[in-house]
Amino acid sequence: MEIFLATTLAAIASSALVGFVLVRRAARALSRTIDNARDRALLRARAYGVGPVAEVARLRRELTRSVAGAHRALAAARAVGSPVGDVPALLARLELAAQSVDGELRVLEAHPDRARQAAQLAGPRSRAVVVCTSAARLSDGLLQAAGHDEQELALLQAACAIEADSLRAAANAHPPWARQAQPVQQRMSGWHGTG
Repeated sequence: MEIFLATTLAAIASSALVGFVLVRRAARALSRTIDNARDRALLRARAYGVGPVAEVARLRRELTRSVAGAHRALAAARAVGSPVGDVPALLARLELAAQSVDGELRVLEAHPDRARQAAQLAGPRSRAVVVCTSAARLSDGLLQAAGHDEQELALLQAACAIEADSLRAAANAHPPWARQAQPVQQRMSGWHGTG
């Protein structure tokens, strides 16, 4: 009886602990989602302004879009079975570089002196352009790898044209009215024969 009670209490305690951990993780995930949505909304609002703060916001948004676009291109290439080569590893490195540049831009964005922001923006801007350009090149490479070979498409087009011509020739040899008339005549002869 004591063993059963101890086992039951241990099971209840472990279930409570697991439940607490799961609820805590869900709350943290929800908090992160809300924080990310708030940050995106703030960036979007700041990007429509003018001056160094707006440019920093635009650069941060472009970094996020570029890397996310490359991730979507990689997922699409994998979904269609296209070769991806070393893109996953390069994209992971590119994401780290984007996070680093985004960190620089966040620090610059927090600086109170707008003139100093404008003066120090050149370095992070050039690094952001390199990351965005690299992400675009990866996406372009994935797109080209997913495309069909021009020669293969030309052969497919020729085969489809030959098949279409064959079907037209067969239809002209046996017009539809001649094919439909035969079953009607057979039905009529069968009807007359039974009466």
